[in-house]
Amino acid sequence: MKPFKALIVQWAMILIVGMASGCSPPPPTQSLDIAQALSSDEDSACYDRAKKSETINLPSDHGPHNGFKTEWWYYTGNLKSGSGRHFGYQLTFFRQALACRTAPGPSKWRTNQFYFAHFAVTDTQNQQFYSAHRMNRQSVGIAGASRSPFRVWIDAWSAKDIKGPDHARPGSIQLTARDQEMAIDLTLVPEKAVIFQGDQGLSRKGPGPFDASHYYSIPVLITQGKLEIGNESFEVLGKTWFDHEWSTSALGDDAGGWDWFAIHLDDGRDLMVCQVRKKDNSPNEYGFGSISFADGTYEILGQSDFSIQAVQLWKSPKTGRQYPARWKILVPDHTIDLEVSPVMDGQEHSHMFVYYEGAVRVTGPVTGLGYVEMTGY
Repeated sequence: MKPFKALIVQWAMILIVGMASGCSPPPPTQSLDIAQALSSDEDSACYDRAKKSETINLPSDHGPHNGFKTEWWYYTGNLKSGSGRHFGYQLTFFRQALACRTAPGPSKWRTNQFYFAHFAVTDTQNQQFYSAHRMNRQSVGIAGASRSPFRVWIDAWSAKDIKGPDHARPGSIQLTARDQEMAIDLTLVPEKAVIFQGDQGLSRKGPGPFDASHYYSIPVLITQGKLEIGNESFEVLGKTWFDHEWSTSALGDDAGGWDWFAIHLDDGRDLMVCQVRKKDNSPNEYGFGSISFADGTYEILGQSDFSIQAVQLWKSPKTGRQYPARWKILVPDHTIDLEVSPVMDGQEHSHMFVYYEGAVRVTGPVTGLGYVEMTGY
């Protein structure tokens, strides 16, 4: 596979030519790997590096960090309608720097930043998974991110701060996105304190000096609003997990991907665990995680504090890739013993970026709902 950056530039040029000609750009000829994006060290010496623990200042650090090559804002959640019908949703925004500096010149089209986004809805009742993606460069307002007030967007897909008397809690977010078969308009209100992952927000992913990212999470955002599937519209309520992460080359050369879980347990605890895999799919011993307790305090977890065991596999009929499909997750020091399974098979993004991201349910001594992301399979 070509280096990630070269493919992004190639696809960006196709996109720009298509826009200039008034045509929709053709689909890419090969898929890209998100794990590879974080592994690529090509032309990265001139970018900022996540190499030491630094204070993350909120709310300003909700915004973009253009000196780093890669950044993402991740919203995943489980929602229910008034009748109890379950939906999972994902809205994620990615920023990728194409060069260290913007090319000189007066044109408003000049930029060194490229944005793409993924939007998905899982309709559990009908066993349907809807997935869409968009991409555009940061220029003339069509895509971008800002710090004050916080906003990240591509066209009409956006996440932004909500201000005003109707939203007393700081940090409330409005998510909006619409595609051909689905739409969301959701308000997210933080219920728990921010988790600064790793060492005060420096999350190590491997043995190299720069195998790290700056990373924080909001484990619970109470989520309500409207979700549409086809001609149906639902008022929904549920919980969202939010991740914000920025780096230049977070994964080492031997990293092949990761298995990430964020789970809202019904006893008030919220768990995130992530196992980074080598290219042979064995753990690289830099797994990480956190557990947020009912009172909002939290504890950081390392590789030795938890285990993730795949106990069943699923093969995608679209891409032929094989993923784990049921897991046993143990956190012995916190008496957590979970059986985790997808709410439905087939929650695979099979467009330009191929990976698995979907809603999961938890059974065992404690129950719950969450999300899993798997890359590099």
